[in-house]
Formats: sequence, C-alpha cells, structure tokens
Amino acid sequence: MKKVIIIQGMSCEHCVKRVRKELEKLENLNVLSVEIGKAVVEGDVLKDEAIKEAIDEAGYDVKEIKDEYEYHENIHEGHGHHMKHKKMHHKGHCH
Repeated sequence: MKKVIIIQGMSCEHCVKRVRKELEKLENLNVLSVEIGKAVVEGDVLKDEAIKEAIDEAGYDVKEIKDEYEYHENIHEGHGHHMKHKKMHHKGHCH
C-alpha cells in the first residue's frame, strides 16, 4: 500500500532531509520520495498516527494523508476543472 503525505511548513532541501530521516526510522515503511510539501511511502501496514508523529518530530505538520489512488483521483479532478477553464478562456469567456 502506498500513501501520499501532504506536509505543511517545508521550504527547502534541509526540510526534505529532516522529514526523510524521521520517516526512515519507522518500521515496515519504505520511503519512496520526499519533496517540499509531500512525501510518498509504502508498506504493508501503514499507521497514519505513526506517520504524523514522525513528521511532527521532524518539526512539520501533516495536512493530509491519502492512499495513492485517492491522491491521483483528486489530481485528475483538478485537471478537469483546469481544462474546462482553459477552453472557456480561449473562447473569450471566463467563469
């Protein structure tokens, strides 16, 4: 199972390293990626509370934890709105 963690307060590569370091301390969790504002992890049993505690220990706040499928669904929905807006704008209309 993969989870996407949306993190507030990160602003530089130092932040990325701190978050990665704390997440890597968790058992049965593989850190796939960490970037400013987001981390992706995977494992058989991922406990949101343990993830939140690790991020808190690094000095940041978890805004949201979603499974990867749910995260990608939300991204695609947002793109649909953007494309609708773009089409309307090219016709000279805007909502």
